[in-house]
Amino acid sequence: MSRCLLLVLVLVLGTAVTSQLIIPGEGKTNVKAGAGEDDVWLLLQQLKVRVEQLEKEREVRGRAQVAFSASLVQEEAWTHQGPFEFATTLVFRKVLTNIGSAYDPETGVFTAPVSGLYYIRFTGCVGSSGSLNMALMKNGENVFAIYDTRGTHGGGSNGATLSLQQGDRLSVTMWPQKSIFDQSRLSTFSGFLLYPLEA
Repeated sequence: MSRCLLLVLVLVLGTAVTSQLIIPGEGKTNVKAGAGEDDVWLLLQQLKVRVEQLEKEREVRGRAQVAFSASLVQEEAWTHQGPFEFATTLVFRKVLTNIGSAYDPETGVFTAPVSGLYYIRFTGCVGSSGSLNMALMKNGENVFAIYDTRGTHGGGSNGATLSLQQGDRLSVTMWPQKSIFDQSRLSTFSGFLLYPLEA
């Protein structure tokens, strides 16, 4: 039992004891009966449920601090990736922020630690192939994308609010025959929790 719950119980028991009010009378002391045992027990149960609910909400708020941002490469040198023969999950390796440790820079996957409404954005610059086509994938399904055929060094960005369940996985996929470039600041993958939602 938590210290907070113990404090509440002590206060309630103290109130129950002092609820027997002593009323001055003529040459004698009268005692006014307080709440019955059943009433006190019911009140204790209600308070216990409320304290447990508050503690659960506090725990969720603690886990609800989620934000990440990463760029594709760590080096400042101009670096091209692709074109790829197959659809390829991009791994954004230079982590700028990873509050909650939900983004994995080894796999390029963000895993939602709590159910909630998230804002997700990614940006890409066209690589040596002259065209860019990338998609945000949620549990393997295409959610939204960027597309640019203006030639090398063009770029695109897209973002959206997404309702995610705990354990949902997000990543960025580059489609075949497309390429991307970065120099540690241009092609990025970011997101943060706006607020938690009940599962």
